[in-house]
Amino acid sequence: INPQMAAARPSTLTECNHPVILHKLAHLREKNQPPREFRRLMHELTLLVGYEASRSLDTKSVDVSTPLGDTMGKHLSQNISIVPILRAGLGMSEAMLEILPNAATHHIGMYRLKNSKMPVQYYNRLPKNKVADVAFVLDPIIASGITLSATVGQLKLWGCPKIVVVSLIATSQGAASLLAEHPDVQLFVAQASDELTEEGKAVPGLGDAGDRQFDAADTESNPYGITMAGGDTSDSMSSMKERKRSAEDMDSIPAVASTKSAGSGKKKK
Repeated sequence: INPQMAAARPSTLTECNHPVILHKLAHLREKNQPPREFRRLMHELTLLVGYEASRSLDTKSVDVSTPLGDTMGKHLSQNISIVPILRAGLGMSEAMLEILPNAATHHIGMYRLKNSKMPVQYYNRLPKNKVADVAFVLDPIIASGITLSATVGQLKLWGCPKIVVVSLIATSQGAASLLAEHPDVQLFVAQASDELTEEGKAVPGLGDAGDRQFDAADTESNPYGITMAGGDTSDSMSSMKERKRSAEDMDSIPAVASTKSAGSGKKKK
């Protein structure tokens, strides 16, 4: 584990630096990987890191009848939710569902304006009447940690008592910031030694995880300066308008300034 990270929060940060994980991560970072290969590597890495992240789940004893006799076994006993942060976290969902096929999936969308530390929630599908015992938050890159911290805050407002973050790459600054704000969160990451630039990017990083998954890179400028979770950027007037309409439809609010119950869609009086 990175020494700086170990000093920051050794009990809740796990850097999964297994040789196979590091091998696959090096291929994932390679700029010439086509989208299909990028998605495959992200899937495989999520399986490996997600397996480690699920080690603290509670179990209950059950009776099992085998072809040769009866014995005792273990079943998972908690209500589990998987929460990918849009859009980059989508590429990690299927792998986590392979590990936890009975888990529910809920989506949260976050963005922040360039040079701003105020994340804005534009999409939230947390069910108001069913709170998970454990939520696994999926985000491939932790740069500044701002949108991720806001997402964790929304899950706490929802009432989730245990939150586990699964990521592939983290800057030392972003991981430290997340765990300083939410010391009860468990963070599992393949590598947590990238550096944070003044522009809020992870270096060496792996580029825009959303664009690389979905082959959506756009060479146009980003006049609105919107930075999406996972390094995504909005590059057109139409996407800006769509996001604004979505925010209005969802009664969107700045995530870190939220006073609403997650998933309720109504303001508290």
